[in-house]
Amino acid sequence: LVSLYVLGASASGADVALSALASEAEALEAVRSPDFALPSVAAPEIERLVKMGWHDVVREYVLLSHAAGEADSQRTASQVRSAVQAAKNRLDDLIRVLDRNYGKTAEVTPASQWAQNSTHAFLAVKFAQRWNAPGALEVENETVSITDCCFNFTAFGEHSFIRRRYHLSFELFRDVASKASSWSWAAAGRMTVVFTKKEAASWPRLLKGKTAPKNLGVWRDMKEQWDKELKKFNSAGKKKSAPKKEPEPAPAPAKAEALVKPSTKGKSRRKRKAEDDDADDDEALDREVELVSDCPKSTYSGTAVAELCVKTWDDVVRNPRVKGRRWLVEFYSSQGDGNPKVMKTLMPVWRRLADMLPSMVPRGRVGAVDCGADREFCRQVGVASVKLPQVWRFTSGGLGEPYSGSLSDATMEDFAAFGGEAATGASEHAAEL
Repeated sequence: LVSLYVLGASASGADVALSALASEAEALEAVRSPDFALPSVAAPEIERLVKMGWHDVVREYVLLSHAAGEADSQRTASQVRSAVQAAKNRLDDLIRVLDRNYGKTAEVTPASQWAQNSTHAFLAVKFAQRWNAPGALEVENETVSITDCCFNFTAFGEHSFIRRRYHLSFELFRDVASKASSWSWAAAGRMTVVFTKKEAASWPRLLKGKTAPKNLGVWRDMKEQWDKELKKFNSAGKKKSAPKKEPEPAPAPAKAEALVKPSTKGKSRRKRKAEDDDADDDEALDREVELVSDCPKSTYSGTAVAELCVKTWDDVVRNPRVKGRRWLVEFYSSQGDGNPKVMKTLMPVWRRLADMLPSMVPRGRVGAVDCGADREFCRQVGVASVKLPQVWRFTSGGLGEPYSGSLSDATMEDFAAFGGEAATGASEHAAEL
């Protein structure tokens, strides 16, 4: 009966509805039937099979596609990835419901930095409360308004399983040409705005009001880029407009005690050094985000887990730009190598850990390497495909140590404790990379 059903559907050109059969065993029999036509199963049907938990049927379907040819294999891979991602999203939503604040939107004024030249003002916005803190990687339902006087931005994103409303609104120091101004998405979790000044000028600040948000800083790279142009403009303006002044009378003598002021030179120097250190950290974090975004996306796409690859390993892990960076990296396979059951158990823990580790371990971050996509790189690190998954700790300098406990039973707190420990016996393999 199952063979007749498959043959009838294929002959009529109709999509085969494997999910309509009475059991997974019958669906497996249908897929294994000589009369089964691979293209007869549409993407929505694959999603239904995954949702029902008929994973053996989907696995059999994937194996058939491998044997059928490259075109069928790629089409099937796209269908299955989409269906699995949809299932992951539903399961993630169940985890979010555990939070009592689920469904409530947190209001966030995003961190920003600005710079200028004589004709434009530049604004970089990061979807996080602080510039050097993790935030939402992407936002949706954005509303951006640039008028002659003002800038307004609103968008919704999610970070640490909390939905957030990012809102930034202010009046500019002077009017801009709104139609000549523009905005665009930048690196993951950021946007850039370019304001065209109506009149060439050097603004003392970005906002009209003298009180600025605490998380509005200086865009140092952009400032340095335009520093010479702005100084030249200011110098030309002073020469052109400076009037001749009559000598001013000398000020009246002041009391001695008023002339003696406590020295703030050391304090100012320390403050400048702290500001420089913060700026360096911000630049390093920016560069790290850019490097990680160059790696191919795999199982952890769309989460806070950094998907790492051989192309950026040296700059991100071995010689990290972020001072004191501590990585916890899961080596796994999307191609079925190793122990899929342990990988499945570890996945939700790893995603949650990626959100929480930065607040549990100073400079801590969670990453993952898909050894199914680059077996040779994992072999060089010292990770065998047959022993996946593995969790390693990497401190600044790229020295790595594997987690020796049971991955099936380990909790988020266990991994965080491991990530915060001092390195004891760094792997020679990692040092040689």
